[in-house]
Amino acid sequence: MSWSSFRDVANETLDKKGISSQVQESLVLEEANYVICNFFEQAKHEKARAIYWRDNILTIAVLCDSLFEEISSQKEQFINIINNRFEETIVSDLRFLT
Repeated sequence: MSWSSFRDVANETLDKKGISSQVQESLVLEEANYVICNFFEQAKHEKARAIYWRDNILTIAVLCDSLFEEISSQKEQFINIINNRFEETIVSDLRFLT
């Protein structure tokens, strides 16, 4: 069995169980938080966290106004990094909770 067919079987199983969207949301949130950790200095990245993803909109909670400004000014780059990681358009927009 090749890896591509293994991936297809895994995806099919997740779809049948109805949890594929939950798994995908978890992966998107994990990747977004990874980007936040690597994009910003430690003192700042601890004040922001991706918390929700639905309908290609990623919601990020930000506790610091300067960090909010920094993320929103680099919004397109942030979205592109995540989409490139998944090799498809997973995130089309960011929403912020401040």
